[in-house]
Amino acid sequence: MIPRKAVAEHTPIWKKEFASSLHLAELVKSAKSKDTLVLNNNVTELNAIDSAFPIRINSALIQRLDHSDEDTRERVLRQYLPHVDELKLSPNELQDPVGDVVASKTQGLIHKYQHRVLLITSDTCPIHCRYCFRRDYPYPQTNSQQIEARWGEALDYIRADQSLNEVILSGGDPLSLDDEKLAQLIHALEAIDHIKTLRLHTKYPSIMPSRITPELIQTLSSSRFDVVIVLHINHAAELSKELSTAVSNVRTAGIHCLNQSVLLQGVNDDIDCLEQLSRKLFTAGILPYYLHLLDRAKGTAHFEVSQQRADELMQAMKQRLPGYLVPKLAREIAGADSKQY
Repeated sequence: MIPRKAVAEHTPIWKKEFASSLHLAELVKSAKSKDTLVLNNNVTELNAIDSAFPIRINSALIQRLDHSDEDTRERVLRQYLPHVDELKLSPNELQDPVGDVVASKTQGLIHKYQHRVLLITSDTCPIHCRYCFRRDYPYPQTNSQQIEARWGEALDYIRADQSLNEVILSGGDPLSLDDEKLAQLIHALEAIDHIKTLRLHTKYPSIMPSRITPELIQTLSSSRFDVVIVLHINHAAELSKELSTAVSNVRTAGIHCLNQSVLLQGVNDDIDCLEQLSRKLFTAGILPYYLHLLDRAKGTAHFEVSQQRADELMQAMKQRLPGYLVPKLAREIAGADSKQY
């Protein structure tokens, strides 16, 4: 008789890495040690920040950054570590800064622009970006039956609108779904003839490259859709050898890879950082796509870069880089019929 393997042995690597994420308790512990991750925050402040938007940081990312210089480490971790400035709210900060709720046609289905819709597939991300524009988004319930019902309503809407030709899977992060569940959704969308393009917006490859499983690649490569994966990377230090391998496998399967960044004060508001990011993305097989100005969610003002500074950085990028490595500077405005370039 063959002995039964422990359940943990059947758990995908990416799920094990997700389970090792650091939360508030681990950060408080680190703040009391010599190798502190959180500066200038006391426990009361941390609890208030975590209550407003829970803290989640990937431990593998922190370990990778141990080999970086101090400036790089601080720039990258500034995106993910809680800061007391999150408790300072500005009048121009909004609970729904890009108008997602108003543009929702069914629960979790957002229709803002012509010919495409965005489906909120999950409320879960591999890491919590402290500038997240959906930090206050009213995510739908996510138990299995409710997901099925919600997807059914979204699919009905998509079937009924013949003008649509693209569906964007977002979240949260769509790759938080199991391969089987994601494949189920993609197959349902494939049955809608007028949908031609599938786009996935994801943070996973730069945080947990192991999420790009052979099963995922098989599902995407065998799809009748033109498939585009849009990664979310703000700093060159977030690109790893493992990420490059994952992207190479994806591109070999005929899947397009783009990147969208957010221009963030103290993270990448520097021409050298932006130039290095574009060049390193291209080396990894990823084309720069968007450089977003900050969406003014609550508690994010300390990340904002002014329009004037953004324009200066864009001009410097145009001088240093070939056109195909210069992302579009974009701002999303609630109620507008397109992003503003």
